[in-house]
Amino acid sequence: MKSMWDSVKMQLFYQWKAKYVITLLLFLVVLCGFSSYAQYSSLHQKEDRFNNTMEMYEKDGITLKQALSEDLEIKKDGHSEEISNVLKYDYYRVIAAKVALNPLNAPNQIFTSIAIVFLPIIFGIYSCHVAFFDFKHGTIKNQLLLKGYTSLFFSKLLSIVLVAIATVSATVLISVGIQFVFNSLMQVQPDVSVHYLAKLPLQLVYQSVGLILFGWFFFLLTTAIRSTLVSIVTLFLYMLLVPNLGGFDLKNLMLLTVSKIYNTSAATMDVASGESTNLIVGYVVIFVVFAVLTFCVYKWDNKRLCPKL
Repeated sequence: MKSMWDSVKMQLFYQWKAKYVITLLLFLVVLCGFSSYAQYSSLHQKEDRFNNTMEMYEKDGITLKQALSEDLEIKKDGHSEEISNVLKYDYYRVIAAKVALNPLNAPNQIFTSIAIVFLPIIFGIYSCHVAFFDFKHGTIKNQLLLKGYTSLFFSKLLSIVLVAIATVSATVLISVGIQFVFNSLMQVQPDVSVHYLAKLPLQLVYQSVGLILFGWFFFLLTTAIRSTLVSIVTLFLYMLLVPNLGGFDLKNLMLLTVSKIYNTSAATMDVASGESTNLIVGYVVIFVVFAVLTFCVYKWDNKRLCPKL
């Protein structure tokens, strides 16, 4: 166990020296900065819409107080919505947007907006480079002689797991810090309410598991085909072009999970709804499939790199 932990620490050191970790952190800063800007822009758009709606209601002799005292019903028909009380609806959307700009609510916001798509892409690319590191730098033979294939394979995989957890934790801290700075620079006065912290531990676990699964799969894919280019193209195609496949598709499971553990009332991205399926069974199936893939890739690549004489 100590030998494996030493190998994992060495893999993390290699990733640091190769500036993979620094590059990952820079992408996280950009991602969090863009999320804060998107949240700020969303507030202004919702305020403009509320003001326009307010003018129309006032022309009809209806005050905000009267509108707020009336019921609000929202009927969904596919991708369209029928709203019975538009002014009340727009009012609460402005309130939600102001709450979302509170720095302590920033983690919920980034994980319900651009991070849904781009964080798995960023970490998938990171994992592809980790898998191909020794081939890129021509150190694969030395690593096999020093550590053996089993230690090399699983130490890289475990390092990806640790970096995934660290990435989620760093995203939380960076998003809070950047939102605080952004509010100060733009003189934003957010709502002081903190509505989204209760589920933060569960959200951290879910985000970590999601990144681990993406990193795990694209590590295996790159190990098997020895091409970061093909793996990265596959990653972009899957995340951006391939539609939701439903059932136990990983994207479908993620879409279903997001709506259950996050507050999406002020999300800056419209995320498609997942197709109903059993989440527990779905994740169990995913882990079983990944375990089988890991065994197959490990045995095949071991035989390819260390053939028996």
